Amino acid sequence: MMKKSVLIFTKVPTPGLVKTRLSQTTSLSEIEASLLAEAMLKDTIILASQSKANSIEIGYYPEEDFHRLQKIVEDIQETNDLKLDINYYLQNGSSFDERFGSVVQASIESGNDLIAVIGADLPYMAPSLINSAFNSLGTISKTNSIVVGPAGEGGIYLVGVSRYYNPNWFKDYNLFTSGVEIIQFSKFCKLEEIKLHLLTPLIDIDIEDDLVSLLGFIEGLKIAESNEYFHYPYYTAKVLESLGLYIKIIEDKTRNRRIGK
Repeated sequence: MMKKSVLIFTKVPTPGLVKTRLSQTTSLSEIEASLLAEAMLKDTIILASQSKANSIEIGYYPEEDFHRLQKIVEDIQETNDLKLDINYYLQNGSSFDERFGSVVQASIESGNDLIAVIGADLPYMAPSLINSAFNSLGTISKTNSIVVGPAGEGGIYLVGVSRYYNPNWFKDYNLFTSGVEIIQFSKFCKLEEIKLHLLTPLIDIDIEDDLVSLLGFIEGLKIAESNEYFHYPYYTAKVLESLGLYIKIIEDKTRNRRIGK
């Protein structure tokens, strides 16, 4: 039986460290942006636990904030009675690609066969998408295959690999730092003759427009009779409500919507 893991690649939700673009371009303060990041991390852990993964892993940064991260995770485990093991790996390296590869390497060394790496800023992602990544990887035996979930602006919200993937390829090809990510991964797969599987595109929460979309999704999910393609982000919705955020429509502007507070 293949051992499957969801690896959450994240910064510890500390004011001034996380979601800085939101605090710089909206009315959110650094503290409020960190509260939102913490809530999204909690929802990400919950949706990961609802997938077919055998364990959850968290690749975190920085090292000095580990105890804060551990407290957040332990609280969410106790409150929601989560049974899956949760392991921690410190991100090591001087670049994003090096840090990403380091935690994938740690996950492989811990014995995982299939690994779905996600961020902590897509709290409405359906667990079924993680399962789809596992299914795609599981169809290939002892050959290199990769699953990618495309995000906004050419980014990526999920990277799925098997234990036969070489984690050094992230830094060797600068997959996250030398251009538009989805294009870089496509070029890389062609060069290395790796089978590429694409998931449904989703919007991760980085900038104001993303937050506008998230507020709209949540309002729809509150009354939707069916939401099989979404996970309801309870903690994120609660924080957004407590902050009094809403979608502000700018008159005489086509689709010019901003975050009100």
